[in-house]
Amino acid sequence: MIKYVSLLVMLTLNLVLGLRAQNYPQNYFQHPVNGVIQLSGTFAELRGNHFHSGIDIRTGGKEGLPVFAAADGYVVRIKVEPGGFGKALYINHPNGYTTVYAHLQKFNEKINDWTRGRQYEKESFAVDLFPPKGVLKVSKGEIIALSGNSGGSEGPHLHYEIRETQTEMPVNPILFGLSIKDFIRPTIHGLRVYPEGKNSLVNNNPEPGTFVLAGWGPFYRLKISDTINLSGDFSLGVSSTDLMNETSNRNGIVEYTVYIDSLKVFEWKAIKFSFSETRYINSFIDYSYYYLNNQRFMRTRIDPGNRLGMYSYSPDNGIFHAIPGRSHLMKVVLKDSNGNESILQFFINGKSPSTVKLKSDDLVKKGILFTVSNLNNYATPDMRISMPGNCLYDSIRFVYKELPSIAGSYSAVHSIHTPQVPLQSHYDLSIRVRGKTLADSSKLIVVRLNNENKPSSVGGKIDNGFMKVKLRDFGRYTVIADTLAPLISAVNFKENSNISKLSEIKVKISDNLSGISSYRGEINGKWILMDYDAKNRLLTYKKDAVAQSGNITLTVTVSDGVGNQSVSQWNLVN
Repeated sequence: MIKYVSLLVMLTLNLVLGLRAQNYPQNYFQHPVNGVIQLSGTFAELRGNHFHSGIDIRTGGKEGLPVFAAADGYVVRIKVEPGGFGKALYINHPNGYTTVYAHLQKFNEKINDWTRGRQYEKESFAVDLFPPKGVLKVSKGEIIALSGNSGGSEGPHLHYEIRETQTEMPVNPILFGLSIKDFIRPTIHGLRVYPEGKNSLVNNNPEPGTFVLAGWGPFYRLKISDTINLSGDFSLGVSSTDLMNETSNRNGIVEYTVYIDSLKVFEWKAIKFSFSETRYINSFIDYSYYYLNNQRFMRTRIDPGNRLGMYSYSPDNGIFHAIPGRSHLMKVVLKDSNGNESILQFFINGKSPSTVKLKSDDLVKKGILFTVSNLNNYATPDMRISMPGNCLYDSIRFVYKELPSIAGSYSAVHSIHTPQVPLQSHYDLSIRVRGKTLADSSKLIVVRLNNENKPSSVGGKIDNGFMKVKLRDFGRYTVIADTLAPLISAVNFKENSNISKLSEIKVKISDNLSGISSYRGEINGKWILMDYDAKNRLLTYKKDAVAQSGNITLTVTVSDGVGNQSVSQWNLVN
């Protein structure tokens, strides 16, 4: 009997995987690297302000591994930037898909020569290039680049995507037959149950309930009791990560389904998504809990301002109803990209809605109502806010407080609502500049203060006595001046060094506040291509024909976000 059940489960799993994959070409794309594919990041994994748009392939902590074209095609985009994807290639294929390869160390000779030519034309390391169709053709299995750690990468790996060419929507690469060793089920870390409505209660409490889980293998349960008492409407939140064989990275799940008494009532699937939707992750998760506790719970509730397209079934927007006097079996099923699944089961017991005044009643009366769809404005003599519709995920009672200035500031500190509430799009903030007079107002910037009052620049421009800036976060803001120029220092040479045996020259650059805006390297007055690794604050010049033999003068000029500029010059022998 046990063998029969196991065989049935395997056949069902294979059928599910086959149905999921049947619309995507199988074995058309080869692996982009040699050897067994191990992942440090999965498709649609929960990241800061976005869903992960591809998979991160481990490279054993090394750079310089060959990266292969997954199929025949031609390069349609080459993007080089100090952060983000770093050095990245985009290749169109005849079957209607585009593959993306990011955080590369360098391109192959053909692509590199074409790219460097444009960088020298533009006199810019950072470029976003679109080669004409067919100029840079590639063949399946051709080495197109070497793996690296460029851009915003936190360690050597290859970021790999498959996108629909027409829509540019990324699709889970696993669905194309990419072979991954993964027989490990997702881990379910916790459950949160949210009261949805004025008279809703969770175990007789108007606040969300957090429940510790226990379990073994594919099945999880509530650790203390198997039943939760609920009054009125409610929604769920689940915290889960996924492990793969032979790697310790905690990755994400791709399917999240809820059943009540075997009836499906909610389903979320990460098969593909649009980049315009990716920030809706902040509504998908319990953002407030994440902000306070650094743990993400995936919610079933769909906020009014949440337009995420990965909800495949949600007839009641992820909100469920507890019927007084009746008990129901709740089942939550979570799956990873390989179809491994874990199941959480518990009972709910419906209670009559409360008629007593709840603790949260008083909070409703405080603050000014900001709605999802309307333009929301708020102003004081020293601060103005204009928030367009679709900026919020749900209506809020907006709260503002003016706080005393901090040392060196040119305005009061303005506490704009609470950073525990996320935003989808930008709003306009204007702050009156007051107090001391600064000779050059162009040096003023708006900064966000953390809990220790450490400032981080968010930019801004002066206009008629106000600093104006577009923001995407609530928090505490004030105006300060950035009068310090960036710092420049040599790394592997010094004044009058003989650099003839060096293959590359390295220079450190940094800025204390408004950040590096631009830089320029020259040898004897001629522009040179210096790779900028922003995370390590490092400029690297790989010596080329510009560095002629003999005495040379290297000049590096760096400007920050408000125009403060530093210039360093070294006399060298090459």
